[in-house]
Amino acid sequence: MVLNSRLVETTVNLSVDLWQYVACNPERLPRATVLHFIFCIPLLQLRRLAFSLGSYLCFDSGAGVDHRAHSD
Repeated sequence: MVLNSRLVETTVNLSVDLWQYVACNPERLPRATVLHFIFCIPLLQLRRLAFSLGSYLCFDSGAGVDHRAHSD
């Protein structure tokens, strides 16, 4: 899909301004910070959830696991 870069930029700028208006933030944050809050933080939480679910289902990455045989 080909998108017009000017249209995407305009949409992002309007979205960031709308998010700051809805948040009733008295200080205007830089657009990069607002985009980080909107997109990156939820994705980090989703990554943490996926890791926890994987650990719960025993898909261990192997870090910190002792594979030595236990002798009695």
